[in-house]
Amino acid sequence: MKGTTTHTTGPWTLNGSEIEGDGMTVTTITDYRTLTPRQAANARLIAAAPELLAALQALLAKHDDRDGLSDLWPEQAAAARAAIARATGV
Repeated sequence: MKGTTTHTTGPWTLNGSEIEGDGMTVTTITDYRTLTPRQAANARLIAAAPELLAALQALLAKHDDRDGLSDLWPEQAAAARAAIARATGV
């Protein structure tokens, strides 16, 4: 599960209309004053992405095939690997 991180390292924070990380703006929400509850929830999820990725990578690195994770929960282990691949482009 080791690789080179090419995205802005986390943690990311939602600060008004900007999602920030590593001392820079990762992305800007066009008009944060008019966000619907769903849009605000999406912004929080985006801001949590680096921590979610790191947690999933750490979980798989510690408990994957060595502990039989793929045997116990094959669909979940495959989904976790697929999500990591999608996020990292690998």
